[in-house]
Amino acid sequence: MRSRQAMGFTLIELLIVVAIIAILAAIAVPNFLEAQVRAKVTRAKSDMRSLAMAEEAYRTDWDTYTFGQGGGGWQWESPGYNGFIWLTTPVAYITAAFVRDPFGLGLITAATQVRKFGFYEFAPGRAGFASGHNNVQTMINRGAFPADTYELNSDGPDMRDDTGSIPALRPGDYTDWSYPNEWNRNNVPAILSLIYDPTNGTVSIGEIFRTGGAVPPGPALQVFYGLGQR
Repeated sequence: MRSRQAMGFTLIELLIVVAIIAILAAIAVPNFLEAQVRAKVTRAKSDMRSLAMAEEAYRTDWDTYTFGQGGGGWQWESPGYNGFIWLTTPVAYITAAFVRDPFGLGLITAATQVRKFGFYEFAPGRAGFASGHNNVQTMINRGAFPADTYELNSDGPDMRDDTGSIPALRPGDYTDWSYPNEWNRNNVPAILSLIYDPTNGTVSIGEIFRTGGAVPPGPALQVFYGLGQR
């Protein structure tokens, strides 16, 4: 009679092994993906902290923040019209003007399926007076130069421009480059709904923001700036 070792595994034993591997994979893969998302969130916050420090150093020397950094999918926001260029020359506050958002290439709107170029967005302005632009001459014409306030953001893990693609969550009449003066300054819930919070789920709606400079008037923006400077 042949031994059990010579006979090999039975079909049932093989199925049990496959089932165990599948269960372990079902547990491990989501944890791995969540760890990736958390790592990207950490990187985005670190990048924006470095960019904010460079902007503050620039303002110390030149009494203004740079003009806007476009991260959208329109031709006029493509590389070459990038406010962070001012941070590289004639003084190098950062080493590269085109800093990639780990959550870049996000959707501008779900309807059009237009995707961004993948850079962090930087919106300067004059607190309580005028919104900036991604062109310095336009900033001057608007009265937003020199800029004394800004918001910097990543699209976050949902890879969507929630400020534009989810109208119900807009803090007032939001349009491109309207920050910070056309936002509804009293709508605190709308502001909070736009801020990424991992307690809502690792991949959830909301942008990762960083703010700096003078705080525009209004309770909503005061809350926004308080959370954006953590």
